[in-house]
Amino acid sequence: MNLYSLLQSTQNSPDAPCINISVSLANLHQLVVDTIDATCDRLLPLFMKSEEDRLLTKKEVCAKLGIKETSVWNLTQKGQLTPVKVNGSTRYRQSEVNDIIESRNND
Repeated sequence: MNLYSLLQSTQNSPDAPCINISVSLANLHQLVVDTIDATCDRLLPLFMKSEEDRLLTKKEVCAKLGIKETSVWNLTQKGQLTPVKVNGSTRYRQSEVNDIIESRNND
């Protein structure tokens, strides 16, 4: 069992024993690397999801899809884009724009 696994296994246990340990610099370094890797594994999906759910202006949607503003309105009427009001302006979800691009690529 590595040091990271030992710490993780006892962290949520109220009955975890108090221990004193001596750690070599190499093991301490590995603990830091393992902790960073585990944190990245947990956070990366959240960052990817937040980028996908980013809100775009109508102009950004037009640029990404290569369409005119009236086509954005048509896509909204068809239910492919959902307008989101933010401080009185209309935005569109990046994830929905990605879905439209994907469906075009699959045709």
